[in-house]
Amino acid sequence: MTLALAFATKRMTKENLLVRVLGSCETMANSSVICTDKTGTLTRNVMSVVAGSVGIHAKFVRKLEDNQARTNAKRSRSPHRNSDSKGPRDDFSIDQSMLNTVLSRPLASLFNAAIALNSTAFEDVEKESGERVFVGSKTETALLIFAKELGWADYKETRDAARVVQVIPFSSERKAMGAVVKTDHGYRFYVKGASEILTKLCSRHVVVDSRSDAEADDVEVADIDGFSEENISRTIIFYANQTLRTIALCYRDFPSWPPPGMQATAVDEVGTSL
Repeated sequence: MTLALAFATKRMTKENLLVRVLGSCETMANSSVICTDKTGTLTRNVMSVVAGSVGIHAKFVRKLEDNQARTNAKRSRSPHRNSDSKGPRDDFSIDQSMLNTVLSRPLASLFNAAIALNSTAFEDVEKESGERVFVGSKTETALLIFAKELGWADYKETRDAARVVQVIPFSSERKAMGAVVKTDHGYRFYVKGASEILTKLCSRHVVVDSRSDAEADDVEVADIDGFSEENISRTIIFYANQTLRTIALCYRDFPSWPPPGMQATAVDEVGTSL
């Protein structure tokens, strides 16, 4: 089989087709037309935030009216819950552009810091067009654009005001990266990475519902119980099935850094719980 594929690559080379992976020859045998072009024509090489979940209840979607299929929020209220109930809250959908109406100022600030501080992307002037664009990882630039569109604090001002004490680079093994920042009450660890991995390390989630007070003075959190865990897992699978790249933004506060009892074999090793 290997020899057959090797001969196939040689024949395709004569047709001006360079094969990098032998196995692709087997797939190409079923093709009749190949359309190729540089990035910028077939694809834009630009990523953007099109859907997400803040906590487990607020499911936001870019241009929700035209993309109802991108939200998995429940369509009906729980029959066991009334307006004064302390039980499980209902999921709800909201247009991405209206996200600020349900996020408290502290939560929006925390969200923005998690994007700006745990990133190496930056804004620069494009030589060809003269426009200001974000440069760096496509995922990170997408998040910075997302924050800019919502009118959150400028990423550079946020970085300049922060006292970063440690940066933990991305690792393909842990599939996450992090940044530790000194705060007035201790240290805050921001981490970004594969959602299916990070969410399993989390014990709490931020709380947002359709009646949330945007003027609230603090970030409301709740423990992740069985209901919440199932909601998170279902949401991750829902986005993945739409071929979306799913990532999680998490944080944890510590009174000191490194925290007492933390075992690490390297200075950039991430802890085991958030």
